[in-house]
Amino acid sequence: MDIKSTRSTTDLTQTTIDSLLLPSTKEKQLLLMMSNSEQINFDSTLTTLDINKNVKNVTETTTYTLGHDLDDQRPTKNNQKQQYLVQQQLNSIQKFDGHGNPKIWLKLIIEKFDLLQLTSLERNELISEILTGDALIWYIKQQDDMPTFITFMKKFLQDFDTEELKTDLSKKFRSSAMLLKESEDTMTNCLRNQLLITNLEKLQKYSGKSQQNVAKWLRELEQTMNIFKLTDEEKLFYVSLCLEANARDWFYDNPHLCTTWSIFTQNLLKTFESSGKADIS
Repeated sequence: MDIKSTRSTTDLTQTTIDSLLLPSTKEKQLLLMMSNSEQINFDSTLTTLDINKNVKNVTETTTYTLGHDLDDQRPTKNNQKQQYLVQQQLNSIQKFDGHGNPKIWLKLIIEKFDLLQLTSLERNELISEILTGDALIWYIKQQDDMPTFITFMKKFLQDFDTEELKTDLSKKFRSSAMLLKESEDTMTNCLRNQLLITNLEKLQKYSGKSQQNVAKWLRELEQTMNIFKLTDEEKLFYVSLCLEANARDWFYDNPHLCTTWSIFTQNLLKTFESSGKADIS
């Protein structure tokens, strides 16, 4: 069996350079065009990346300059609506003038501010809008010591709650004094009434009989009643204690003739003076 050699039998020492396979001029032009195209695409990609990078930088710079994220900024219309709501709520609040219950008023203010979702800074800026009179003067004097809304509330309660306590004590004192006076008046009236009744019982009662002079009896009765400074209503109330027999029956049977003290005396004289000697002088 014959073994064939795989080596080339060409003798390169005998080969010329022109005989080697080199690219032709047309092939060189084609390769050059492809190379230029790839370079253009690469440069274009770099340019696009640079532009995108610049746009991003501009956006970030603008956002940083504004001091907020873009989504964090409130539109102007929302701001105007918020200001309107705040003003509307402030108008519905009764300003504190230094009197009244400070705790109840402050609780109402906190509820209003919570409803409006105001920040602590916004609340602090509105303090002067919800005070008036002595309370506003107090705030102006103490403002430097109350840099936050929390410190304002603390100082407010410390100062005005004391005033409320004094007011309560004053009211209690006045109330106690009034009760004492009423008690004294009641006691005085009781003593006066008792003394009056004792003196009326000493007088001769009028019975309506002919032996009695109705005009004279009536004069003596009025003198005693005037000593105790009785009103006409009081005279009419107590006169029944000084009547008996026919005169007392007449008094209760004819209330329409005894509606006032003046009418009572006129009808009493008209009815009973014929029974005795009238002395009207």
